[in-house]
Amino acid sequence: MKRIYLWLLSMLSGILLALAWPAHGFTPLIFIALTPLFWVEDYVFERQTEYDRHREAKAALRVPPKLKAYIDKILPDKPQPGNPGFLPNVNVLPKRTKYHLFLYAYSTFLTWNILTTWWIWNSTPAAILAFVLNALLMTLVFVMFHYTCRHFFKKGMRWIILFVYWLGFEYFHHNWDISWPWLSLGNAFSPRPQWVQWYEITGVPGGSLWILICNVALLYWFKAWKAHHRDKTPVYPGTRGLGPRGRLILFCALVLVPAGLSMLRFATYKEQGREVEVIAVQPNIDPYLEQYTLTPAQATDRMLRLAERQLTEKTRFIVTPESMIQENVWENRLPYSPSVLQIQEFLQNWPNTQLIAGISSYSHVRPQDSNMQGVRKLRMTNNPERKFYRAHNTIITLSAVPGKPIPMHHKSKLVPGVEIMPYVSKLKFIENLAIDLGGTVGTLGIDPGPTVFVSESPAECKITGGSYAGPYYGTPSPEPSVAGKPSKEGEIRFTDLICYESIYGDYVASCVREGAELLFVSTNDGWWKNTPGHRQHASYARLRAVENRRDVARSANTGISCFIDQKGQVHQATGYWEPACIRQTLHANDKLTLYSRYGDILGRFCLPLSLFFILLTFVYRIFPKAWKEFRRCKAEA
Repeated sequence: MKRIYLWLLSMLSGILLALAWPAHGFTPLIFIALTPLFWVEDYVFERQTEYDRHREAKAALRVPPKLKAYIDKILPDKPQPGNPGFLPNVNVLPKRTKYHLFLYAYSTFLTWNILTTWWIWNSTPAAILAFVLNALLMTLVFVMFHYTCRHFFKKGMRWIILFVYWLGFEYFHHNWDISWPWLSLGNAFSPRPQWVQWYEITGVPGGSLWILICNVALLYWFKAWKAHHRDKTPVYPGTRGLGPRGRLILFCALVLVPAGLSMLRFATYKEQGREVEVIAVQPNIDPYLEQYTLTPAQATDRMLRLAERQLTEKTRFIVTPESMIQENVWENRLPYSPSVLQIQEFLQNWPNTQLIAGISSYSHVRPQDSNMQGVRKLRMTNNPERKFYRAHNTIITLSAVPGKPIPMHHKSKLVPGVEIMPYVSKLKFIENLAIDLGGTVGTLGIDPGPTVFVSESPAECKITGGSYAGPYYGTPSPEPSVAGKPSKEGEIRFTDLICYESIYGDYVASCVREGAELLFVSTNDGWWKNTPGHRQHASYARLRAVENRRDVARSANTGISCFIDQKGQVHQATGYWEPACIRQTLHANDKLTLYSRYGDILGRFCLPLSLFFILLTFVYRIFPKAWKEFRRCKAEA
């Protein structure tokens, strides 16, 4: 095969992945998108395997030195046209083919990254770095699978190594400082939640595994079909009785059976939980212009006027966007913030309602804790108790009763390059490279674990896993966990996910496991303008609803504010670039799904297993003779 065809097939995979991706992609393409890349890898693998057998056959010959020249002539190091030596089936290898697989795979993943996340460019030219690095990580995983299979699992079962490596990579990519779960393969089904109702068991990793298996099955059908028409044989060698027709049936079954069972679950599932009336506000503040020209009072007033249109006596919560309160406030002074007081004064007329709002806040850090993530120094004070501090992206809950400590949650999953600089504790200089998207720039302080707000009544809200804002003296400590404890009469437990947090299925499951009965999402997607960015972000929230069987209220500054039911269906979605306020009766469900209870089991299993296979591969590379001797002794035994 000519190299140009290998390049075209590789890029075709990247294009098909992009065409299948949310929010306006054609989802069924995901079942065939990776097959061209897998075909390229299989083509290279077969020729490299033949080449390895050729070299091993020559190495196995024990001849006197005088015959070496003659042996080299009839059995050269590299197969030559017209002179295959003792291996008549050896084909001519393309020049440097064993090095090209990296470039083929990189062209696939780079094409996919650019075509699906090009909108990052609207906020910063550093998007180029995101495309390059994320594609590089995906390529390294794919090439490592190929390299491992050159020494182990050389038959059809070798694709299990790919499944293990890829699921392990996705789990790892969700849990390090440069995490970017946006392109996890299982996210492709977010516009079609009726196909993946079984995410309540596996989560997104189950969808990634489904995609990989279907593409491998299609590859084997294509190989069987090609062999049948080339050799006129009824069965492709090595398929154990399955010819082209049987493999096509197997591929169709792998696609249709999980989707069919899911649609049956979708049709029969009933909403569960107590009814709660919730309002979501979309104030439509331009993050590039109005955010810096509107006063905090004007921004708050705009939000309250929109909410007032939909408020009723039954409304329990008003959900507003990330950074809704346009102030930078020290947390010990937060109860006295003008915007907070303005909101509490408004709520005097609506005593049955609590308001959830985002704000940029700062907290003082004791000198002995100055080595925590995100700690900064104040240069204008010599007081050691005030010298160190942290900045936070914060969510607070306000009621009509003023003067109380305010429960708050600090964003725990931070955007790389904007809210967290990777390994800044080791590499201090990179803190200066943080991208400015408005507000506080650089590594932020986080809450160490999941946070759950416990609204005991419209006038009282407590926090587990987070903290309280208030004066240094008299501010209570967070409440003990409510996980597994039944809710009291009139008590509602919820988690507010700040923007990027809503993409992390395992993190959201941990919040539900800690007692959250409702999920709120507060975000500001205006940075990406009217692009697929905000539509993809909104679409992913549908998967969180299915995974945990929780209703979702989503409030975006602009973009898509909506409600999502426990089956992943969207209700009252708002348009881009329009102020809006919507009201819906949600269901506070306290039952745990299998995924909520155990989280990402597939990823936690595959990551250490993939590390084991990688270690085994490097051991073989460093000590090839010892490994071959081990295998020989094992075979003799």
